[in-house]
Amino acid sequence: MWGRRLAVVENLLAAIPFAVVAVVAFVNVVSRYFFNLSLAFTGELTVNLAIWMVMMGAVIGLREGAHLGFAVLHQKVRGAVRTAMTALIAVAVIVFLVVLLWYGFDLAVRQIDSGRATPSMEVPQWLFTLALPIGAVFGIYRTIEAARSGFTTTTVETKPSEEAEQ
Repeated sequence: MWGRRLAVVENLLAAIPFAVVAVVAFVNVVSRYFFNLSLAFTGELTVNLAIWMVMMGAVIGLREGAHLGFAVLHQKVRGAVRTAMTALIAVAVIVFLVVLLWYGFDLAVRQIDSGRATPSMEVPQWLFTLALPIGAVFGIYRTIEAARSGFTTTTVETKPSEEAEQ
């Protein structure tokens, strides 16, 4: 149950920025085509929301067992080598995510302290930077789950009836 709720939050944190980018890009194209007017904020918004999409997309990939490099490695080896490889991959990913968490949080705090805002929209920059530490926390959790399952299957427990309802 906890895994399903977390999956919904992860999906929303990836889907909402994606939907906003799609709508903004469409409005900008229409604006340029019909009114010969380009909306300056669209590029800025798209780039900043891409951070959320990439971070949460990586987390979803960990959750779904979709990182091909891990799957290929695990198909080639068995036994103790496979276990050691799983542990090594998990430790490497977690170390990377801890570094990302540390520096992402530090950057967000510095942006809050300085009052830094995006140039054209004047939205606080830390709202976008928070994707780094938040994505890292989700990623650490999903990496631990994926390591327990051997990086080969989804880490969200679903029943066939639940999948059919979606």
